[in-house]
Amino acid sequence: MQLLLRANGQQVAIDMDRAGNQVLMVGEHRYQPARMARKVRRLTAQMWGAAMPPEILNERLTFEALEGGKPSGPWADSGSFSPRSGSFVSLGRWDEDGSIGIALHELAHEMHLRAGGYDESDGVVREAVSLLAEREAGLIRTFEREPYYTASNLVAQLCALPAFTHQPFEKRWHEMMQITNDVGLVDLVNYYLDKSERLGLARWLKRAMDNLDLRDALLNKLAVTSLRYSLELRRQLISNLVRCDPQTPPDQVAYVLDAIVTLDRRYPGDDLSQIIDFCFAPYLRQRRRIFALG
Repeated sequence: MQLLLRANGQQVAIDMDRAGNQVLMVGEHRYQPARMARKVRRLTAQMWGAAMPPEILNERLTFEALEGGKPSGPWADSGSFSPRSGSFVSLGRWDEDGSIGIALHELAHEMHLRAGGYDESDGVVREAVSLLAEREAGLIRTFEREPYYTASNLVAQLCALPAFTHQPFEKRWHEMMQITNDVGLVDLVNYYLDKSERLGLARWLKRAMDNLDLRDALLNKLAVTSLRYSLELRRQLISNLVRCDPQTPPDQVAYVLDAIVTLDRRYPGDDLSQIIDFCFAPYLRQRRRIFALG
């Protein structure tokens, strides 16, 4: 793990593990390289254990301090990852703990690559995997541009669900490694929402259809429909679905989901929650009522 100091066209490399009590000021932030190296090693050991080869931290993670302190420009980032050269973290934008979170973000890309799913995954999943890792290090960020915006929203929703967060990081990481696209990530959110709040989705699917392929197709449709939903809208969508008669033909359920998407696009200013209720209304079983007789 090395630190590159760049100034006046000159470059000096420092072994962070051997930096002792040396302190570095970059912009308005103060860094202690040796302490940072210890924290990174401790966190990676907790998260990935022996799966993290020593050469990644020793040879493929570099912190750099640029002249002037912060990266400049609208597209400047605090970190970057290259399958060829590894991870780079620029000091100056975040404090010491934040910069360590950025390092874990970039190292997650490395681990995703070595697990074999990096090249097959879309941008949302690549970033979601890394945002999960940086959250484990204590850094929580929001974004305005894609794919970071969608990835951060979906990871935030997952991390709000106890059935997901109460599992060890190793289990959460392994589940993320099975996903290659944004629809698969949404399906994971829907699964853990159902499991956390016992909405009854899994039970309804078993009653509604024996064919596993049909179940998977419906879950995929549900994920496509709710790709940009908040947890509240996602909860409303599933709650309406499980109130449908299990004998409702799958193509009719798919029609309802398509209708929700169509109306939402046609009338973007309308209340989406009302659109969901409107489309499901003809298919819902009436709730039982108890009448008092006097």
